[in-house]
Amino acid sequence: MGEIAGFMKENLIIGVLSTENASEQDLRTELEIEFGSVDFVSKRLEFNFTTYYDDEMGQGIERWFYSFEKLVAPEQLPAVKIKTNEIENRHLRDGNRKVNLDPGLLDLNRLILATTKNVGHRIPLSLGIYGEITLIYMKKDFHPLKWTYPDYQSPEYIEILKEIRTLYRLKIKELREF
Repeated sequence: MGEIAGFMKENLIIGVLSTENASEQDLRTELEIEFGSVDFVSKRLEFNFTTYYDDEMGQGIERWFYSFEKLVAPEQLPAVKIKTNEIENRHLRDGNRKVNLDPGLLDLNRLILATTKNVGHRIPLSLGIYGEITLIYMKKDFHPLKWTYPDYQSPEYIEILKEIRTLYRLKIKELREF
C-alpha cells in the first residue's frame, strides 16, 4: 500500500482571451491582487481557432498567458476558478464578457484547466468546478489528448507552456534546496 502524502504545489497560469487593449494593465493588477505577482507574461497571439466567442466579445480576440510566482496547492483550483469568474463579471459590458479567464495548474507532468462545464472526461473537484487534463508532458514535450482544444494544441501555445514549465522547474528546485 502506498503512503498518503500531500500534493506538491503547482504553477498557477491564467490564459486570457480579450479584445480590450486598454484594460490589460487593470486586469493584470486585479489578478495580482488576488493571486500574487506575475512572473511571466506571454506575447499576445491572435485567437483564430474558433468563432465561438465572436458574438460576445467581438472581432480581433487575442490570447495571452500569465504565470504566477507563488505556487499553489492543487486543491485551490476551484477557488481560483470562482475568483476568475468574478473578475470576468466585473468586466462585463452590456451583459457580454470582454475578458475570458482560463485558470489552470501546470506541473512537470501536465496542464490541468478548470471549468464549470461537466463533460465525461472532466473530474469534479469541488464547488461546481471540474478539472480537465488538457496536455500531458512526456518525451520532452507537451502532448494533446482527444479533447484538447485546438488552440492548446498549437505550437505557439505549447512553446509558451514549456517556458512556464521551465520557470516551474526552477521554483521547485529552489524549494527543495531549503
